[in-house]
Amino acid sequence: MRAIIVLAGGRSSRFGREKALVEFGGKPLIAHIIEKLRGLGDEYIVSISRKAHTEDYRRVLPDDTLVVRDTVDFQGPLAGFITALNECKSTLCFLGACDMPFIEPRAVQYLFVESSGYSGAVPRWRDGRLEPLHAVYDCNTAREVARQVIEQRVVSMIGLIDRMPGIRFVNVEQEIAPLNPTLDTFRNLNTPRDLREVEGANP
Repeated sequence: MRAIIVLAGGRSSRFGREKALVEFGGKPLIAHIIEKLRGLGDEYIVSISRKAHTEDYRRVLPDDTLVVRDTVDFQGPLAGFITALNECKSTLCFLGACDMPFIEPRAVQYLFVESSGYSGAVPRWRDGRLEPLHAVYDCNTAREVARQVIEQRVVSMIGLIDRMPGIRFVNVEQEIAPLNPTLDTFRNLNTPRDLREVEGANP
C-alpha cells in the first residue's frame, strides 16, 4: 500500500494565517496537492499543528482524507511526519508540503518506483541539496529511525535521512527534469509575495 502524506503544520507566520488554507486558483493550497496526487495513494493523510482546527481542513478535503494533529512536543516537519506515520497503514509513503500546488504526479510516481529495494527515494540537486519534503519513504524504516533520532534529540528531516539505511538519491537535473522541465514540482509558495508572483498561472 502507498500513502500520500501532506504536512500542513507550519507556523505560517509570513502569511499571518493558515498557509494550507490560503486560496490559489480558486481553491486552498492543500486541496491542490491532494487533487494532483489523487490515484497515486491508497490512503491520504494531512498532518496539521496542534493549534489548527480539524474541521477547517475537513471542509475542503475529500472525505477519505485523514486529518491528524501533531502529537509530539517539538515543532517542524519531522514532528508532523511522525504523527502521520503513527496513523499510516501503508508500506510506502510520499511526503509533501501543503504549499506545492505545481507538484508533478509523474515525478512522484517515479519516486515510488525508484524506492523499490531502498528505504526511500529522495531528490538531490547537483549542488547536494536534498528535497526531504518531496520524497518517498519506507514507512516501517522511517518510523523506527524517527524514534531513534528523537531519543538523540535530532529534530530535522535531514537528520532522519542521514540515519536511514539505503536511501536512493534521485538526481533532480537528470531524472526529474525530463518529467517536469520547469522543476516547478519543487516550488514552494512561502510568502504572500510568492503567491502574487504566480497568480494567473495554472496550478
